[in-house]
Amino acid sequence: MRRPLPLLVTVLAGVLAGTLAGMFGSAARAAPPAPTRLCPAAERAIDLAARGMMDRGTPGVMIAVSRGGRTLFERGYGLANIEDGVPVTPETVFALASVTKQFTAAAILSLAREGRIGLDDPLSRYVPEMPRARRITLYQLLVQTAGVHNFTDDAQGLKTKAVHRTPAEMLAWIVHLRPPLDFAPGTRWAYSNSNYVLLGIVAERVTGQPLQDVFDARLLRPAGLEHTALDHPAEVVPHRARGYRKVAGVPSGYVAADWVSPTMTWAAGGLRTTAGDLLKWTEALYAGRVIDAGALALMTRPGLLADGRTVKQGMPEDWRRNLDSEYGMGLVITRTPQGPRLWHSGGIDGFKSWLAHYPDSDVTIAMLGNSESVDLASDAVEAAVFATNAPGCGG
Repeated sequence: MRRPLPLLVTVLAGVLAGTLAGMFGSAARAAPPAPTRLCPAAERAIDLAARGMMDRGTPGVMIAVSRGGRTLFERGYGLANIEDGVPVTPETVFALASVTKQFTAAAILSLAREGRIGLDDPLSRYVPEMPRARRITLYQLLVQTAGVHNFTDDAQGLKTKAVHRTPAEMLAWIVHLRPPLDFAPGTRWAYSNSNYVLLGIVAERVTGQPLQDVFDARLLRPAGLEHTALDHPAEVVPHRARGYRKVAGVPSGYVAADWVSPTMTWAAGGLRTTAGDLLKWTEALYAGRVIDAGALALMTRPGLLADGRTVKQGMPEDWRRNLDSEYGMGLVITRTPQGPRLWHSGGIDGFKSWLAHYPDSDVTIAMLGNSESVDLASDAVEAAVFATNAPGCGG
């Protein structure tokens, strides 16, 4: 009996809208159009922030801003490739690093809404090879309370970070980490890339498909993304940025960063993309074209420890103090003067990334840089975007 209700509400809303249009049509037509770009003052402030980032340690950076699905700002600065003098443009493809986690979280939530997995399922149902897997749930992996040791803290394994690895080889690495668990699942919070690699393996085993195919069908095509994919060492990618690190005493100021195979970071950080695709992704995610409203609410809600406290209460003291935020599923949740900021950063040899969405104003900011030596000036860019209280600078 509940199913006809949405249709009834839709019909009533349409009738009401038509009535109001008839009564107040002239006023509606007189409403100012939505802004198509940031105001000049905001653009100048972003330009200044970008120059500061390049002064401090990146040869190039890409910054893009949207509101309500409309791109208001998209500008590249500096060089994507120092050797050949190739500039950063909207077509430049960067390594995304840990911003990848929200894609993996969305894929898992999509499978859960179909009933193919349960978030309270033990990991042992899908990955029985993992030690203590019966004590770990998929939910705990998503919100980083599983306690699985972080493979990127394994100095010995990272000596071969340039080696191509299959998901099975990544699983073998994680399975043999010691200790396998840093704490009892659900009792604390700790950031671990291993959690999201395990989620990628779950997605592949449940669907019987490579993770790229899972992403394509459930995320990338519905969001209209054309430049986003799990990266691969053998693939030739047009407009790919090269990664660097800043070093004093060399003519350019930079040397090429160490090569990290994206097959290592994979479901935890292996995507490549453009800033424009990140804007499209965010608009599709929050508009319900990728996962439904219930799944999105779960994704953007602070995670919980086993005792019901939010995960912030289980963070190490330095994380709790410096981050001053909650963690959802592949998303950090921070209170700001602009309302909640749903965001994540990424960092890997040669690249930095930052993606934030502000649901109260429907604004999204994406930043990508091709150096590991710089902190992306997220606070400065955020301040520039919101300095006049609206992207159109009309207040």
